Amino acid sequence: MLLTVAQFRDRVAHHRADLIRDLQQQTGRYGDEEKQAWDASLRQLSRAFQADAFKPLHLYFGSRGSLSLEYQLPASSSWCDAVLLGAHESRPSAVIIELKNWQTRGDEPGSFEGLMRRQGVQALHPSDQVRGYSEYCRRFHSAVQDHHAAVHGCVLGTRDRWTAAYSAEPNRQIAEAYPLFSTEQDDIDRAFPSYFADRLTEPNAEFARAFENGGYRQQRGFVAQIGAQILDPSSSPFELLDGQRTAFAEVRATVQHTFVRRQAATATKRVVIVKGPPGSGKSAIAARLWASLVTDNALPDGDVVLVTTSTAQNDNWTHLFDKASEIGGAWGAVRKATAFTPITTQELGRLRKRKGRTWLRDGAQWKSNLQELRDMPYPFRSGSEDDANLVSIVDEAHALINPEHNDGRGQHGFAGAAGPQAYHIIRASRLSVFLLDPLQGFRQQENTNIEDIRTWSRELGAGDPVEVSLEGMQFRCAGSTEYVRWAESLLSGASESECAETAARWHASSRTLLAGGSAESRPTMDVRVFDEPFSMEAAIRERITAGSSARLVSSYSRPWNTKGLGAAHHIAPDQMDFHQRVVMGGATRYWSRIWNYVPDGTDYAAFVSGHRSRRMQADPLSEVGCPYVVRGFDYDYVGMLWLDDLVWRNGRWRVQVDHVHETGISRFTSAARREQDEGRYGAASQALLARVAQAYRILLTRGLKGVYLWVSDDETRAHLRAAVGIEPPRPS
Repeated sequence: MLLTVAQFRDRVAHHRADLIRDLQQQTGRYGDEEKQAWDASLRQLSRAFQADAFKPLHLYFGSRGSLSLEYQLPASSSWCDAVLLGAHESRPSAVIIELKNWQTRGDEPGSFEGLMRRQGVQALHPSDQVRGYSEYCRRFHSAVQDHHAAVHGCVLGTRDRWTAAYSAEPNRQIAEAYPLFSTEQDDIDRAFPSYFADRLTEPNAEFARAFENGGYRQQRGFVAQIGAQILDPSSSPFELLDGQRTAFAEVRATVQHTFVRRQAATATKRVVIVKGPPGSGKSAIAARLWASLVTDNALPDGDVVLVTTSTAQNDNWTHLFDKASEIGGAWGAVRKATAFTPITTQELGRLRKRKGRTWLRDGAQWKSNLQELRDMPYPFRSGSEDDANLVSIVDEAHALINPEHNDGRGQHGFAGAAGPQAYHIIRASRLSVFLLDPLQGFRQQENTNIEDIRTWSRELGAGDPVEVSLEGMQFRCAGSTEYVRWAESLLSGASESECAETAARWHASSRTLLAGGSAESRPTMDVRVFDEPFSMEAAIRERITAGSSARLVSSYSRPWNTKGLGAAHHIAPDQMDFHQRVVMGGATRYWSRIWNYVPDGTDYAAFVSGHRSRRMQADPLSEVGCPYVVRGFDYDYVGMLWLDDLVWRNGRWRVQVDHVHETGISRFTSAARREQDEGRYGAASQALLARVAQAYRILLTRGLKGVYLWVSDDETRAHLRAAVGIEPPRPS
């Protein structure tokens, strides 16, 4: 919402309730807590702008200066509280203000730069938050690049004074670069106006309008720096081997044919599908492909983006890009699949207020809905315009949502009535690369299949997709394709003898004959089945002590009771998500853990990477990860809790519906529950069984070297031991 400073002051003084309603509609955030924070923060911000010390800056703050409230960064889900837009010494300038209606008394410095300890938990330092927004605008905002604008950022505390803790080590440097102010008299009279005196002093309405309407555009030199770091053979975690290199070369050949061998003006739209099983290297190919393209000077101008399909995956990729490149702002090259839909859910809500609540409701009619948007005409949002992106590389594309079908409808963070995610990615990209494994899509809304992509590719003028297979490639599971076949055979319900025969082939593959008849031993997949969790955990800790990475994982057989809890690690053991009663030697013991800790509902990278802000840094076995979080990632060893949802009964798998707590398959769960309440185990139960088995397939293929299983059910544990056939040798 773009206003002049004078308009802002007037609305805060006389029409604040209307202003807050407008902001609610703009952001879609209608909660009472949010409303109260706006009310307090906007009053204090207006008060700050009226301090006597701002009078020398009257040209800007008196009337004609521009202010954007609740500004959404282009092609991003992040919102800036306020952005002041103008100029200083004739150079266009933006100052991003993060408003914090926090009580800060008792807060302490965090364990690492960028963190504060608040109310017993680690929280992002607000200076680090505004630093991220500022870096994003410098590197990815079209108006900033076109106007060669300066971008600054600061924090204004509107409830409590900032204590010295926020400027103390380890946050001293970021607090100096992105300072914190309060509404204390000294800050308002001196420090806050002084900050603007050499950053923002003149109005510039042209730049303000360009910024408000600006789009996402990569700064090619900057993303090339990131790409060069990812390609660096001395540090890259994304090296390719064997068939991965073949697949990479095939995709690069398509890029060459599309953009280099043809004149840019006549380059065709193309689609590539890279299909492979778990551990075949799809994510490594995605990262290397992105890096190779942004460093290729022969390519025409345009954005090359890595596209993610879930919140957990997006958190993990943005963290990996920042960590792999060690360049601040690298995360801006990663984009959510939801950003390709031409209209946001907030925009759709505003249009429905004008056109009626039923407008654009039917996802099955998305083509006519999309045409109606074009006919209005309604401007597509930044990055979602036709052919807006040069290349879009979609990792975990099996999780894309197609609202043509009932399973794809609902609240999924994008306006599904405007059409399928994969369709819009193809439409908005000159080259789209989809990396997928259809069997890893297990939530009911993850319903895009390869035939869908083929159909939309033809409809949008890209012709038949180029299809590349990674079948037979295996870079997890000790490199054993035989192990993956065993896991799939196991979950398909094959008999113990059939599974044991497959397992024997995977064990035999650990010895490879050399010339002359001698044999070379290579590591085999280390699979063990435990009677209780304490022994399993002890065995994994031995591997960690020896230098291996490890995580605990489980299917959705326990409800997520600690979701959103601020201090989940500090609750009583019997309140944790996993509180397992175990009888050992006649004595009763309890093994307790929480699910992956996401106190604010966002940062799933904390579990995957075990980075600085969470308990996982000190103890990688302090939490249990779910399939949604670990899908696409791997560790040397995983400790898998095989609990009550999937059990072996009378020679076949059975799903116990009362122990399935995954909300993303609720339709399957409800239908199976009705069926089982009637004493039947029919089609609905079989459909739910297939979804649960898919989750187990994901978990069983996360280990690079081994999977250690604690199986709570006696009959199921006996079946797994028989299916393994022999216990693999312990690593030396």
